[in-house]
This record gives sequence, C-alpha cells and structure tokens, in this order.
Amino acid sequence: MSSRDYRIDRAKGILIFLVVLGHLLARTSPWESPILGAPMYFIYMFHMPAFVFLAGITAKSNKLAERVLTYFVLLATVLPLMWGWMWIFGLNPGYDFLRPFWYTWFLLSMAWWMITVPFIERFPRTMLVASLVVGLFGGLLPILDTELSAARTMAFWPFFVIGKLYGKQIIGWAGSLALWQKLGLSVAALAAVGYFYLDQVDHYWLYGSLNFAHFGVSVPEGVGLRLIVDLGAVLLTLALLTWLSNTKDTIATIGKHSLAVYILHGFVVRGLQPVLDDSRTVLHDAVVLLICVALAVVWTGVLSWGPFERALRWWSSTVTGLLLKPFPFLRPEDSDRRAGRGRGSRRGDAYYSGDAHHPGNAYSEGDGPDRQGLGLQPLPGVGYQHSPGFEQQPGQQQSFASPAPVAGEAYPLPGSHEVPQNNATYETTQEVPAGAAQRAMRYRRLPVYLSGDEDS
Repeated sequence: MSSRDYRIDRAKGILIFLVVLGHLLARTSPWESPILGAPMYFIYMFHMPAFVFLAGITAKSNKLAERVLTYFVLLATVLPLMWGWMWIFGLNPGYDFLRPFWYTWFLLSMAWWMITVPFIERFPRTMLVASLVVGLFGGLLPILDTELSAARTMAFWPFFVIGKLYGKQIIGWAGSLALWQKLGLSVAALAAVGYFYLDQVDHYWLYGSLNFAHFGVSVPEGVGLRLIVDLGAVLLTLALLTWLSNTKDTIATIGKHSLAVYILHGFVVRGLQPVLDDSRTVLHDAVVLLICVALAVVWTGVLSWGPFERALRWWSSTVTGLLLKPFPFLRPEDSDRRAGRGRGSRRGDAYYSGDAHHPGNAYSEGDGPDRQGLGLQPLPGVGYQHSPGFEQQPGQQQSFASPAPVAGEAYPLPGSHEVPQNNATYETTQEVPAGAAQRAMRYRRLPVYLSGDEDS
C-alpha cells in the first residue's frame, strides 16, 4: 500500500492550474478590469506562497548538490529556448543576465532555498526566526530587487521554512477540522481577497519582487503591508488544505507532474500572447475569462502527460550527473554505494548489502533493536530469538543456552550489520558443557547500525 500523501499532489494540481490560468489572464491586461481583476487577486494572493510551502514539505538535504544543480540546469535550459521561442513570435524577451526572465524566477529561488535545507534541519528555530525577519524586512535592501530573484527569494522564504518544519502537521491539522471550521476559514480567506480587491491594493505587492523603495513607503508601512499580504496568503493556503482528501485522482496526477506543467506552460502562454493581447478589444471581459479558464484546463491536462515529466527529469538528471561526475565528493551516496559493493552478507537466500537503508542512528535514541523512537525495526528472521541456541523457559525471562552447532551454516562475522543486537551481557541460566563458552562468544557482539538517507 502506497504511503504517498495525495493531499500534497492534489494541492499542487490545483495550484499549477491557477498558475497557468493566472499567466493566461496576465496577457490580457486584467488588473484594470473589474471582472478579470477579481480572479487575479484571488490567484496571486496565495498561489506561489502555497507552492513554496509545499516545496518545503518535500525538500530534503540528501543529494543536495544534485538537487540544487538540477534547478540551475533547468534554468539554463529554459532561458535560451524561451528567448528563441519569443523571437519566432516577434516578441521581445528582454535579455538580462542577472534577472531571471518571467516565470523562471521560481527555478532560481528553489535553488537558493534548497541550499538552506541543511541549516533548517540543523537549526530549526533559528532558521525559522531568520526567515520571518528576512521575509518581512528584506524589502529594506535597496540594491536587491529582481536581480538573481533576491526579493522573491526573501519574501517567500518563510513559507518554505514553515513547510519544511511543520508542513505535514499543518496539512493533518487542516484536514481534521470540522465542517463549520472549514467554512469559517474559507469565508475569512475570501474576505481577505475581497479587502485587497475592493481597496485596490497595488498588485505588485503580491508578486514579492520589488523592494520598499519602489512603492515609496516608509519602513513601518512596508513591513506592515508585507505582513498583511503574508497573512492573506496563509489564510488562503489553509482554506485550500482543509478541503483536500487523500485520494488519487486526475488532480493528484497533474500535481505529481507539476514540474513539467510549470516549465512547458510558459511556451504555450507566450505562443498565445499575440491573440490574448488584443482579446479585450473584441470580446467582453467575461468571455475572455471563460476562454482563459478553458485554455488553462486543456493545457494543464495536456502538459501533465507522463512522458513530458519523464523526459524533463531524464534531461535534468543526465546533465546534472555529467556535471557532477568530475566531483565525486559532491555525491557521497555514490561513494558509499561503491564502498559497500561486494560487502554484503548472506543469510539464507537474502543478501543485505553494505548500503542497505537503516533509518536513523540507534545511539541517539538508545541501544538495541527494540527502540522505536526512530522507527528502527530488527530485520526479519534475525536476532537472538532466532539463534539456534536460544531458549525461553516458561515463566522465566529469556535465557541464552549453549548453541547447538549447525552443519554447513557459516556464522556472520563480528561487526556485520546483519544482526542488530542489544548491548546487554547475556548470562546463561543453565549448566554449560565444557568448551561451550567459546562457542557462545560468537553471539556476543557490539550493536552495529548503519544510517542512510532515504531516496526521494
């Protein structure tokens, strides 16, 4: 039975649809329209903060160099293709080496956020406080704006850190709310959207890409507005999470393939831009909205086709692997795998290789295979209770009698990680024949546990 949490996939599926819809609507100059402006405020108030929050949940520090480099490879792949694509349609891409073009900012920001994952895991409270301070006060820096996606990286970093530290608990809490609580939270979230829409808050605040100097506000005003925008994003994200069920469906499949949809939809939107630019001059705004919704539904479904995702991941992983090949120290898991090759120990028909995964380190939770704090479980069919000389008398504690020799069975060498054992000293409760003590010594071993990172 799969342990995958489809609530995360379904949330990504809904959010990637909103990304596509928002970018289609953005080509129609929607902020001046009462009909198109309302859905734009709804989408841009939370769709990227929520995406960053979900990215934090799935972020891991293992294979860090590979993960970070993957985003740079995708960025370096998309940018020249997008520039060439826009040239075909007679559009000006606006070349700038320091400023990621349009939606590619997310790829660069993901690389920066991933670099912080080991520090978040090592210093969770400190990094949480740091992210909140940077997110609220980062707009003070006058020299960092859209360059290297610095402003957005700082503005949305708290959502990434909170997702990494508390994301699963938040999803569980949101799903456990009663119906009236879900309705109340949803009403509060829509009220926040209504406030932004009716007050006509500058929509550039929702982008998070500009510093306070651009808006001409004082420091208290800038921090206060940033806080209000973040609270609105929190309300809408929580409202979305409350209505998600752990069900594998089409929306979950789209969410699972959201990376391909995100990268490829930009080419679709820019290809449709010449038509969308003038759409409001010939069609009513409501018709334009319906057309954009229909286009978003169709293209989100088409771009979530499995081969697109597999091809994209194959390309990025292949290029990343080639770039990291001269630097094996950046891929320690490969070194561990090579070192463990051929060191497997045999028990029956099963082989336990040197790089087998053992979750956690037992010494941090106590010795012995029965400690469950880190999910440590003894391997099936091994341990003292399965040894040939192990006996348990009725009404007595477990004892270890002299082992009976088994012909043809090679006992594992001391130090093998095949048999996780306690650090206790076992004393016999029965008379032991002469010479049996030496045979019993082979069962007295120090606890040996191997820890490893779980592949994502």
